[in-house]
Amino acid sequence: MGDAGAVTGGLLFSGRNGGHAAGFEHELVDQMCAVSGLDAPGGRDLLIDMLAGRLPELANVRRHDRKRHDIMEIARACWQRPAGLSVLVDTLQVYDPGSIPVLRIVELVTASPVLAVLPEPELRRARSLLARLPHPDAQGLLYAAAGDLPLPAHPVGSLQEAFDFLAGANARPDGLLPVLVLVEHAMAAGAAGGADRQVIDGLRGWNDDQSTRLDLEKPLGALRSQIARGAAAEPAPACLVVQLSKHGMSSDEYLLSHWRQRRPGSWRPERGEDQIVALGGIEAAVEQLVESVEEDWGEQPGRPVLEFVLPLQLLNHPMEWLPTASDPSAATALCLDYPVALRSLERMRARRYHRRWRNRWQQLAAAPRIVCHWDTTGERGHDPVRWSSTLVADERLVSVALTGPPLPGPGGRQAMLEAALRAGVPLAVWDRRPTPPGDLRKRVDKLLKGTAAEMPQRVRQLRNEAATAAAAQRDAHAGRHLAVLLDNPNRMVDWSEYPASDPGSVRGGHNDEGAS
Repeated sequence: MGDAGAVTGGLLFSGRNGGHAAGFEHELVDQMCAVSGLDAPGGRDLLIDMLAGRLPELANVRRHDRKRHDIMEIARACWQRPAGLSVLVDTLQVYDPGSIPVLRIVELVTASPVLAVLPEPELRRARSLLARLPHPDAQGLLYAAAGDLPLPAHPVGSLQEAFDFLAGANARPDGLLPVLVLVEHAMAAGAAGGADRQVIDGLRGWNDDQSTRLDLEKPLGALRSQIARGAAAEPAPACLVVQLSKHGMSSDEYLLSHWRQRRPGSWRPERGEDQIVALGGIEAAVEQLVESVEEDWGEQPGRPVLEFVLPLQLLNHPMEWLPTASDPSAATALCLDYPVALRSLERMRARRYHRRWRNRWQQLAAAPRIVCHWDTTGERGHDPVRWSSTLVADERLVSVALTGPPLPGPGGRQAMLEAALRAGVPLAVWDRRPTPPGDLRKRVDKLLKGTAAEMPQRVRQLRNEAATAAAAQRDAHAGRHLAVLLDNPNRMVDWSEYPASDPGSVRGGHNDEGAS
């Protein structure tokens, strides 16, 4: 590997310790479980308090009320931070000095040398290739590659910035360096977006070279196959998903379910407790959920999103304008603090439409512009059968714009929205007012101009303009009435045919054993 002073970059546990970082982690957790006092919740609380004295972020480590699970969280939190293992060793030597498990942990950590890898010329080579691979969602690719690593305090603006941040990160449990994972995701995104083939091949060659040098061909091959199959979940932001579904015979009663994505990264939402609410009680229930989940999100900066999974009869309800405080003098709309998107409950439960939905989402994510299928209702020669057939026949049509709200009846556009959902269209836009304004097409075209990754920010900007407009123009502003359904098939939360009566039976598409 050359002179140790001439290399920089990520950190990798030496293969002399069983060949895999996962083996190191297993042994570390085993020995920590044997430390006297850590079998009791109070003992684990004390250790966390001691660690937080030098690593303040560990004060918020997740708890499970089970010894091994709590200790796994503590060990991983230390492992993922610079000097974290050293702090853990020092703290355990104070916590239970001289005990056999602590002596074994000291031996384990000190006998597991952390080697500097990736020579500076190789880092420059990768940066040069990434500079030729424009990608509007560098932050999203960083999330995908970082996994559970702590994220930077400020969003990255380019792939080079994401690469530089990950260059100082420890290896994952499978031994892969996060920079290699970033390059794999960047290659996949670039290929889907039609990037220069030479750049893609250069990045693949760079990753192959590094994996050969570090004896990581097998885990890199597994990751590459996973991404090629589409099995590697695209990165998701921190997110609160609120789902409403009809409950009982009352026309005004709904089952409110929710899921929390605590931090950016792979999609692993955790389901909370269900509650029964009347339509008039949704506002207060959502306010309480937002306040609660902000306790989780407060650990680091970022921009979480809110998603409402709604039945057809509620999709025209302006959820984004629900207030964030029950005190009228302090209330502001949700959409000023969060990007807010609507999603379809019926489609999420109708698996027979999911293949088309995923196809269109893939088109939407990869395309340099959003192709829209406009509603022709009211125009001369309007033919609803032809309109629907055209939509089904052309998968490039990834969005629809309705010239009226999706309500039932002759004047509504509910049938057209249902046709779009069945065809797999992930993006729909409409004005909630009964009579569309004259500049609707101009407004929607401006909103759809650009890539899908930038769409939430454009929507948020339009709503900000509406909220901050002069009083005389505020209620008439298009941003106050434009509804946006942006429905991502890679963020499933409801895997059952009907709402779960047991909140633990549905956990965002995965269960405690990791099966989906």
